[in-house]
Amino acid sequence: MEQTKHIRIKDFNYELPDSRIAKFPLPGRDSSKLLVYRQGKVSEDVFTSLPKYLPEGALMVFNNTKVIQARLHFHKETGALIEVFCLEPIMPHDYVLMFQQTGHCSWLCLVGNLKKWKSGPLTRQVEVGGRTLTLRATRR
Repeated sequence: MEQTKHIRIKDFNYELPDSRIAKFPLPGRDSSKLLVYRQGKVSEDVFTSLPKYLPEGALMVFNNTKVIQARLHFHKETGALIEVFCLEPIMPHDYVLMFQQTGHCSWLCLVGNLKKWKSGPLTRQVEVGGRTLTLRATRR
């Protein structure tokens, strides 16, 4: 398995206009777009057409996980942007327990612009439910 220290976060940056991001599901969810990759070609269809792309006896596995905001931007006093991408919880290791935390927690992360983050904690103010909270990131 490749070590995460060899993964460069800049390799995963690409232009994605805000207008191309679905903010809410369609009222008729089965009319959602379906991205199709067949024989090296990409096309699109609608979700109701999915059965025609599946081979006989195909097994479907459904994933009901929720997407979290895993990309955090911090600004150093110098103005440098440090991007922290949270990969998986370390302590507590379980996602459900992690999201119940109101204090300290630890994540395995990728850090963009790491060269600019020599030492010391990074902080960021966020609004949650009308309350201002302070996120603090430290290196280990």
